[in-house]
Amino acid sequence: MNRGLALLAAALFALGGCAQTATRFQAEEEKEKDPVTEVKTIGDFTSVANADPVSIGGVGLVVGLSGTGGGAPPGNYRTMLEEDLRKRNIENIKELLNSPDTALVLVSAQIPPGARKGDPLDLEVTLPPQSKVTSLRGGMLKECSLFSYENTRNLSSNPNIGSRNLVGHVLGKAQGPLLVGFGDGDEAATQKRGRIWGGGRCEIDRPFYLLLNADQQYARVAMRIGERLNETFQGPYRGTPLADAKTKNIVYLRPPQQYKHNLPRFLRVVRLVPYVASPAVSSPYRRKLEEDLLDSSRTVSAALRLEALGTDTIPILKRGLTSPHCLVRFTSAEALAYLGSPACGEELGKLIQDQPVLRAYCLTALASLDEAVCHVQLRDLLTSNSAETRYGAFRALRALDDRDPTIRGEQLNDSFWLHRVAPDSSGMVHVSSSRRAEIVFFGQDAYLEPPFSFLAGPEFTVTAARDDELCTISRFSTQYGARRKQCSLKLIEVLHTLAELGAQYPEAVELVRQADKCQCVSCPVKVDALPEATSVYELARSGKLPKDGGDADLLRSDAEVMNARAEFSATPTLFDDGTRHRPKHGHDAGEEN
Repeated sequence: MNRGLALLAAALFALGGCAQTATRFQAEEEKEKDPVTEVKTIGDFTSVANADPVSIGGVGLVVGLSGTGGGAPPGNYRTMLEEDLRKRNIENIKELLNSPDTALVLVSAQIPPGARKGDPLDLEVTLPPQSKVTSLRGGMLKECSLFSYENTRNLSSNPNIGSRNLVGHVLGKAQGPLLVGFGDGDEAATQKRGRIWGGGRCEIDRPFYLLLNADQQYARVAMRIGERLNETFQGPYRGTPLADAKTKNIVYLRPPQQYKHNLPRFLRVVRLVPYVASPAVSSPYRRKLEEDLLDSSRTVSAALRLEALGTDTIPILKRGLTSPHCLVRFTSAEALAYLGSPACGEELGKLIQDQPVLRAYCLTALASLDEAVCHVQLRDLLTSNSAETRYGAFRALRALDDRDPTIRGEQLNDSFWLHRVAPDSSGMVHVSSSRRAEIVFFGQDAYLEPPFSFLAGPEFTVTAARDDELCTISRFSTQYGARRKQCSLKLIEVLHTLAELGAQYPEAVELVRQADKCQCVSCPVKVDALPEATSVYELARSGKLPKDGGDADLLRSDAEVMNARAEFSATPTLFDDGTRHRPKHGHDAGEEN
């Protein structure tokens, strides 16, 4: 009996020891679990679809070339154009295409993700192979259709199939006056390609949507995702849901108002919304995010996750504004802006001045929040010494409220806009080659300094002798005859006079460019001084700086900011000029067949 009791006691002792050991191992395992990764988010169930631009193209006719055109080369392009002109009931098509005043051109554009039917599109115009056209200067693109294209090799698994481009559906329309002379290459090359700002019109809606993973394609999952997104975000329009579960495998998205200038961020935040429910305020998930927010090595991801939880994380993000780390202050301020808190305003304004790498993100964040502090910060930035900051602030302020009297402009000849801003600051003239036909005058009046004589397009000359106090603008046109007007040497008045004589935006830009080339403008002239957001990391590695319109201090940023650069999202929509990572459209994908 004694032996039996001893064995029983030993067994009980052993079991107790095992229980303690198992309890200890279990506690250690639980302690090692990361509360952040334990919470499943919408990104664990879906992938973003329809988020890449769609390239479209077509064949068009440019008229008004004053002898620099040439006969359209034979081939498929000419056949397509002839068929289109015939449908429009155009007569004498053969003579029209052989005229030295016309040119057959290839027109391309990109429809960005999230676009709506009727949105404007920037156009690129080039010449086909074997074209004899010497210059597109002064040309006008007649209305043409833009199609989607696909290559036969992409549609077949047969490796021996030939490469041929197939025309798809009409996705856009295009027309308008050409501006030439931009881009790489010598003078002759740049005269053979052109741009038309906002000359295209989108013919389709391109909503974003979430595609459910193959193992999650159930109606209840799609409905839950839609419910969670609508609980987290306010819809783009009152009464309109942000997310709509159309089928068991697709949830359509409509970006809310605060994200319309930064669609890449919206898509990133959407995927970080918790799937089941928003964790409680006292949950390990929120406590860990609050801790990570103040850690400069984890702050980017933490701020995005806090933003994805909604407005009740604002107190946590406000604490980040007091951090000694500028990266922590930036991530906190940026998230606060998209959550609608004006507490971000002053910090974003300081970071724009002190951290050039962060400019585009901070300016876009200010443009997303219609609060007094954002208006004040952007107006103050119009007087900055940095070209990128000044124009970036102008674009952000116009996006925030285009009726703001600080940046209100006037439209000349129904062709382009002139704006006069920050009149008490140093002078600068900015010309845009994307998004919008506009010339912005910053600061003190800009003057032309004689002597000078140059062309502004094929029909306009601008002259002044050494001691002249007036500028003479002449137009010689076979259609409109000869006209001449004089005005002061103030550049803004010169542009007014040019428009009164019938000039369009291409001639206005050419006047400013030629005046700058002749070094007869009293202040700096900048073209597309957009804040950098996508290539700074590469610039830092290569040690290169932008040549035109770039700031010498572009790379003057804290080491922690540069080290975190790879974690930032893509270029905010507000400052994407539409040319970055532009894929080739159907005409450029292969040889004409």
